[in-house]
Parts: sequence; structure tokens; C-alpha cells
Amino acid sequence: MIRKVVKSDYEKLIKYYRLFDDSQVELFPTDPFAHLLVYELDNQIVGFVNYSIIYERAEINYIYIEEEYRNKHIASEFMELIITDAIDSGCVNISLEVSVNNKAGLALYEKYGFERKAIRKNYYPDGDGVLMVKELVKDEK
Repeated sequence: MIRKVVKSDYEKLIKYYRLFDDSQVELFPTDPFAHLLVYELDNQIVGFVNYSIIYERAEINYIYIEEEYRNKHIASEFMELIITDAIDSGCVNISLEVSVNNKAGLALYEKYGFERKAIRKNYYPDGDGVLMVKELVKDEK
């Protein structure tokens, strides 16, 4: 089940963020553009998504699923929710960056119609990043 984050979720989410991003970015943004949701199974958080809708643009910041819950369509549920929210909000596109080494992530985004637009050299500690964009149309879902 996908639900909004509540304060009691923060401790678990901090551990997730630290697995792949040890920067000092604001982990739990309070701005009106930010969306932070978790995926819960059997009263346990097994993944989260952080994305922003800023006027006519949406940007996916993070999608993370615990390893033992991957390949169970959880990321796909997140993607469908984000795309629907972006369309309903009047966005013209959704963008993201993903590591060239994240083959599962690249496959997921391409499955949902994201196109590779640019390479960002040394964007991640383990290599380059790929800028991907999905153009939206109003009747798409």
C-alpha cells in the first residue's frame, strides 16, 4: 500500500537515504512542491519515493525498494502514481537522473516511456548519470 510519510517513518527513511546518498540534503522537505510517499507491506516500510511537482514540471528524486522486495512491481506502482499525479497537475514532462550503472532503473524508466536526453559526466560517485525525460499528454495515464 502506498501512503504519505508520517513522522514516525523518518528513522527508517533516514537509513534508506544513507544507503545511497550521504549528502546533507534536506531529507524531508516541507516545501509545497515535494511529495514523499512510502510503500508499506504487513505494517513494514519496504520502499519510498520522493518527487516534486513544480508548476508544469515533475522531477523524480528517489525511488528506493528494499532488495528482497524488488521485482514485485512496487516501483511500477510508484511510477504509475507519479505519472498520474503529474498529468492531473498539468505537468508537461517528468525528468530524473539515474546512474548509468543502474540497469534495473534504466529499464523501469524506459518501460514507462522516459527517453535518454543527456549524459552527466561523473554525476554519481560510481560513474555518469543519465538525464531522462518523459513528455506528457493530457489523455495519457
